[in-house]
Amino acid sequence: MIEAVIVAGGSGKRMGDVYKQFSLINGKELFFFSLEKFLEYGVKRIILVVPEEKISLIEEKTAEFKKRIKVVSGGKRRQDSVYNGFKETSEEIILIHDAVRPFVSIELIDRVVKGVEEFGICAPGIPVRDTLKIYKKDKILWTKARSNLLQVQTPQGFKSSILERIVGLFSTHIFTDELAFAEQLNYGIRWVEGDPFNIKVTYPSDMKLAQAIAGYKKNNIHLL
Repeated sequence: MIEAVIVAGGSGKRMGDVYKQFSLINGKELFFFSLEKFLEYGVKRIILVVPEEKISLIEEKTAEFKKRIKVVSGGKRRQDSVYNGFKETSEEIILIHDAVRPFVSIELIDRVVKGVEEFGICAPGIPVRDTLKIYKKDKILWTKARSNLLQVQTPQGFKSSILERIVGLFSTHIFTDELAFAEQLNYGIRWVEGDPFNIKVTYPSDMKLAQAIAGYKKNNIHLL
C-alpha cells in the first residue's frame, strides 16, 4: 500500500511572511489541490505536515477526510517536517510531496509509484532547456552545460525501508530534498517524465501563474 507525506510546514519567507501553502487560488487553499489528487489516486493515507499553530484549523478544514488524513506538526527545516511525517507512516511505499505544488496529476503520481515499485526510489524531472550561468552577486562567471541536467519535482517516492535509512542522515546533513540524502548513501535513483504544470509556488509572482493554470484546468481547456 501507499502513503503520502504532504509537506505544508513552510514559513513563507519568500512570499513576504505569508503562508503560501494556505493562500487561496480561485477560492481554494493551495494545499487542498494536491491533497485531493492523492486521495483521488487512492493512497491509503495522507500525513499532512503543517505549522504547529495551524494544526487545529487544518484538522477542521479536512474533517471530512478524517479517516484518511493525519495532521502533524512541521519542523524548522523541510527535512524536519519530512521526518515528522515519516514517523507516522507504516506502508511499503511513501510519496513525499510539496504542498506548494498544487497541480500534481494522477498520471504523474502513477509514474512515480511504478518507478518506486521497480527501482526503490523515483522522482519526476524535466530536462533543463535554458542555458544556465554561474553567477556571483551581479556578475556572470561562466556557463554551466545543460546536458544531463534535470529540474526535479515532487512527489519523490521511496520504499519505506530505504526512506528509513535516508531520514537517519537528517540530524547530520542538510539538503533541499530527499534525493540528495539518497545520493549520500549511494542509492540509484530512477527518474520519470515530470509535468511542466507541476509548478512550485515560491514567490508572489508564481501565484498569478497558479491562478491561470487553475482557471484553465477548471474549464477543461487543454494546455498542450
